[in-house]
Amino acid sequence: MSTNDISVVIIDDHTLVRAGIARLIDSEPDLRVVGEASSVAEGAEMVQAMQPDVMVVDVSMPDGNGLSLVRSARSRSARLGIVVLTMHNDDETLLEALDAGGSALVLKSASADDVIAAVRRAAVAPDAFTATGLAAAMRRRQTDKPRLTPRETEVLMLLVEGASIGSAAKALYMSESTVKTHVGKLYDKLGAHNRAEAVMAAVRLRLVNTSPLTSHR
Repeated sequence: MSTNDISVVIIDDHTLVRAGIARLIDSEPDLRVVGEASSVAEGAEMVQAMQPDVMVVDVSMPDGNGLSLVRSARSRSARLGIVVLTMHNDDETLLEALDAGGSALVLKSASADDVIAAVRRAAVAPDAFTATGLAAAMRRRQTDKPRLTPRETEVLMLLVEGASIGSAAKALYMSESTVKTHVGKLYDKLGAHNRAEAVMAAVRLRLVNTSPLTSHR
């Protein structure tokens, strides 16, 4: 075993899947599995203890979403390669993996070569996300965003910050009736019926920039 080997921890609750990936990785001369876990909690402890070069983690886990582990692991280390495994071939899962800080997303239906290539890329470029269909998903994400006017964006930001109609009117030097008109248009564009729904939609669509919501990417 070489000291230059890429060390990998595998986190998947399906024993057969986990064992298959482990055999695949260990069959490569430059890769070695240093730990296996079957839950988010166990995986978090193992990654902390083993300090691997790459973490391979399934999205669907018995004690939570594997992407929560991706977020916490990324917040602790910018150098950790993170390969997200999933059976879900959809934009939401792909983009969540990107936003959480993953290095790559690989479908469980992918070839062995694709899995190995993702592990190696994640080890050398942990902050360069790769996934099949990424460009198309990003285009669809941009297309799905409602187009807000600059004034509507200002009103939306104030709503997110918890401002009342009156305080928003004062901050923007507008009448309350005008602010209410903008709020109504925002609700229509966001498919919301109240402030809470509008704020949730704004966060989900990344229409506002506030420090707690800003991704590290």
